[in-house]
Amino acid sequence: MENGKRKDRKHHLRATRNKTSLKLDYVLLGVILLVAAVLRLWKLGQVPFMHDEFSALFRLRFDNFHDLIQYGVTEGDSHPAGVQVFLYYWTKLVGWNEMWVKLPFALMGIASVFLIYVIGKQWFNRKTGLLAAAFFAVSQLTVFYSQLARPYAPGLFFVLLMTFFWNKILFGPKKPSAGICIGFAVSACLAALAHNFSAAQAGLIFLTGLFFLKKERRLAYWLGGIGAVVLYAPHLPVFYYQTFVNGGIGGWLAKPKSTFIIDFLQYTTNYAPLFMFAMGVVIILPFLLQKPEKRAYPVRWAAVVWFVVNFAVAFIYSLLREPIIQYSTLIFCYPFLVLMLLSFHRNNSMTMTQTVIAVLAILFIGASSLITNRQHYDLMYHQGYDQIAQRMQEDNDGNTDIRFATATLKTQFPEFYQAQTTVTQRAIFDEENNNVGEFRLWLDSNDTEMLGFGWTDYVSPAWETQAVACYPWMVHEDTWFTSRYLTLSRDSVPGAIRLLTPLTEKPYVFEQFEWGVPQYIYGDSLDKETDLVGVTATVESTDTIAGCVLVMEIHDAASDSLLFWYGGNNSDLLLPGTNHLATAVRFNSEDFPAQGKVIKTYIWNQKRGTIVAKRFDYYCTRYNPRLAGLYQPL
Repeated sequence: MENGKRKDRKHHLRATRNKTSLKLDYVLLGVILLVAAVLRLWKLGQVPFMHDEFSALFRLRFDNFHDLIQYGVTEGDSHPAGVQVFLYYWTKLVGWNEMWVKLPFALMGIASVFLIYVIGKQWFNRKTGLLAAAFFAVSQLTVFYSQLARPYAPGLFFVLLMTFFWNKILFGPKKPSAGICIGFAVSACLAALAHNFSAAQAGLIFLTGLFFLKKERRLAYWLGGIGAVVLYAPHLPVFYYQTFVNGGIGGWLAKPKSTFIIDFLQYTTNYAPLFMFAMGVVIILPFLLQKPEKRAYPVRWAAVVWFVVNFAVAFIYSLLREPIIQYSTLIFCYPFLVLMLLSFHRNNSMTMTQTVIAVLAILFIGASSLITNRQHYDLMYHQGYDQIAQRMQEDNDGNTDIRFATATLKTQFPEFYQAQTTVTQRAIFDEENNNVGEFRLWLDSNDTEMLGFGWTDYVSPAWETQAVACYPWMVHEDTWFTSRYLTLSRDSVPGAIRLLTPLTEKPYVFEQFEWGVPQYIYGDSLDKETDLVGVTATVESTDTIAGCVLVMEIHDAASDSLLFWYGGNNSDLLLPGTNHLATAVRFNSEDFPAQGKVIKTYIWNQKRGTIVAKRFDYYCTRYNPRLAGLYQPL
């Protein structure tokens, strides 16, 4: 009797503890989702549109669905049509307001954190799900891409949703229902329609499932897979044209470094050593607190395969054919690797107190590093397109002796925000339709004392050099992600800094000579963080300088071997009088530092006209980490 009562008491205590633990886990999940929501929705309406978003939005301006698919997707994009179609109808409903355009993507980002918990719980246990969800709630990888109206948040959401139904079909306690099969088919199709890499991830998940498929579940699984293919079938002509006719899905990126995966892991831990250390401790903790678990989880190897295959294919393809891999392409497979690394935890691997501490530590360290170390919100709220417009407005207020210019890739992108200002004396030059010579003509036509000049999207540095050649005194400078703005003056004003350094002021005359006298800049004399070196030659001509090319050569100082050659001309424009030839090159302090180099510059007088070269100057800028701060360390 007494023994029976003791057993009942122990059973009751165990059940009570399990209920308490379950309630605590739900409370922690609520905290995780709250943090995820705050980080993604905080002042979301103040996050301006970026280049990729504008690229999509300006491909929505069609009167009918056919033209949207034909010109906005098939011929005008390399991504599947899913997100573009959604934006087409969504913006008809809410307009181009940043808050409302981005909101569905942020909500899918929050929902993805919840699905990571659910999948971790399905595959392993609640602890794994909680820890993985906490990590992705605060990782810049998912926070950043949840704030963009682009395919990344939808692709991740539908890949995770497909995995949820995949697990239900293969491992669920009950026979798969029609709803489960439909959910599997629809989510797989939508994943394929979001992004090419989420499509590849969906296909890999389906193929992997064949290794787990039991006889009694084959029909449901194949119906779901076939259903996804049928739903996707109308998109096949688009995929074929983009891939085989329009030239593939990449080509504009740089080839990945050998350290790509290490850099990626640092990025996902917010480039914060403490955050990386905390996650490392959480991963190895179960091996220190408990005996190795005997139960085998086949999905562990599946999770590893899903990450490794996608990474390896993208990396090798990027090296051998054309670059396609970037951090965003791994967002669809990385959650599974993290789930696997955290899968060695059990529901009882940590006490309730330890669980609370672990989850809260991940949230606090990750969120604080995102906000302080990464300055994520400062960078996100201050993007080049809107900030250039804002600085123009500030310089314009109360100053009539100033003009403004912007050099960019697409005129519509900066114009979207500049049109909202009261600035009228402004011009936008895009590299598709304009050249630096036309910009020089525009500068010469201005008689204002001041110039407000901005550039975006890493346009040729010759634009900035040409602006400085005419307005060599800097009053103010601002730098944002892939963008920069300078307030310049023709002459010295209080507080201004002269930007040009003379190479020579000794004039010489071209009379039937093809090659000018070379001038030299020694890299060892430059700042170690030099980012841009521009050269400007002041020339005088009575007719034309067509065919004159200002050349920059970069030589290795030790061997004198030629490493780089670049020539900038004035695009055969008639430039009578005194004018500036300008050219420039960007250095990279890590891959191509200026130290140990010699920069040789000279005029190549191709048509051998009569020209007087009056002086040479050079212009340098120091690298500002904010230029690439959303992806690289600050």
